[in-house]
Amino acid sequence: MIPLVAQLQSRAFTADEVLAPYIYVFYASFIVSFLFTPVMRSVAIFYGIVDRPDRVRKMHATPVAYLGGVAIFLGLAAGLAVAQFTTLHRQEPGWPVAHPNVKFSVALGALLIVVLGLWDDLHKVRPAGKILGQIAASVLLLMDGVGTQCTRPLLEPTLQRVTAAAGFPPLDLLGTTWFGPLVYVTSGLLVVTVVVFCCNATNLMDGLDGLCGGVTAVIAGGFLFVAVHLAMYGGGLNTNWDALRVVIGLAALGAVLGFVPYNFNPASIFMGDTGSMLLGYVCAVMIVLMAQERPKWFLASMVMFALPVLDTALAFARRWIAGRSLFAADAQHFHHQLVQRGFSVKQTVMISYGLAVFFAVLGVVVVFVRTRYAVALYLVTFGSIVVAAYKMGMVHERAPAGRPGTLADAAIPGERGGTAAVVVDNAGDAFEIVGPPTAGGGSAGRDAPHDRLVEASAMPAA
Repeated sequence: MIPLVAQLQSRAFTADEVLAPYIYVFYASFIVSFLFTPVMRSVAIFYGIVDRPDRVRKMHATPVAYLGGVAIFLGLAAGLAVAQFTTLHRQEPGWPVAHPNVKFSVALGALLIVVLGLWDDLHKVRPAGKILGQIAASVLLLMDGVGTQCTRPLLEPTLQRVTAAAGFPPLDLLGTTWFGPLVYVTSGLLVVTVVVFCCNATNLMDGLDGLCGGVTAVIAGGFLFVAVHLAMYGGGLNTNWDALRVVIGLAALGAVLGFVPYNFNPASIFMGDTGSMLLGYVCAVMIVLMAQERPKWFLASMVMFALPVLDTALAFARRWIAGRSLFAADAQHFHHQLVQRGFSVKQTVMISYGLAVFFAVLGVVVVFVRTRYAVALYLVTFGSIVVAAYKMGMVHERAPAGRPGTLADAAIPGERGGTAAVVVDNAGDAFEIVGPPTAGGGSAGRDAPHDRLVEASAMPAA
């Protein structure tokens, strides 16, 4: 080992030298996902596996096929499989392997998440069941050594600085009996937390055509940039970890890009919980792999994942303030509120894409500044966003004066004896929910899809 280590001197690679051996991973994942998405749509339609509008949270007008998440998984799996036949970007004399070693737990955890999501799409799974499945996927990663040391880069310097500030001599952490278990326990908690949070964050964000897929494609692109940067300057002994990050980034990007054209408004197929939780799981794996290197990489990846984080945080805050279960569904997510403020579905999705790009660029900035400055940038940015969200009324479920603040609070035409049109005043804007026409032409006198949101510009706010 000593001669081998002696030969593994640090050297820098170009981005082309890093990407060139692994680009076939992207080809495979994109092609498989792109070809199998219409196939899965046909299968879903044949077996009646469709998502039907409920006039409350689901804004599509007609039933849409599920199983898009299965196509994404097939693309991801194809990319990871092809990676086994590529060559490492760094090869030295005496290097033990020539090909990337994709951890089996990554693929097995993805399969577990897909089965869980597919079962939920078909039969519905309680929130506790989903969380248990996500925890099981986390445990699989930890059992295979993925993320077991992700808190070490933070704990080591922190403990040394604390002891130095207290006037004690430097700690010999490698010689202690408690530091190793501390790293393993804290790393395990972090991995479980990240996987559970990311799976649910992307699941909550999947509310409009093309939203979750497009946003996670931007996030995957940001992750890939960081992964390539790490591989360009990474140490020799970490070559396989560097390669694994690049491979997963390419596979995820290709798989989701192959699906998005079919899912963009008007969508012909949905990814369902199968796809949304899978994409969250893949993002979680990338975040954990970043955390293994340095705290700054973990911070950069979390900045890139900021849009799902903010949407989930606002949802939990809203429900907590309202005294409801944190897992209770509502129609007040960030994208719902943009639609309620008069934006079309396509405009809302494009706004979300723009925000995702902004956070991805901000994450890239974090990569090139010192960690202490990156933390300051992080705090200022997200502090400003939280205050802005509060001022815009995004943390409250009801609009002022007792007017409906969610679609669920409004009377649903034809089901609760309400009128055919309901005014939803949110932040001073008036909207109309057009219901099915009655025998006399309907109280609104319109013939429109049951769940379509229509801006009522001529209707004065109450």
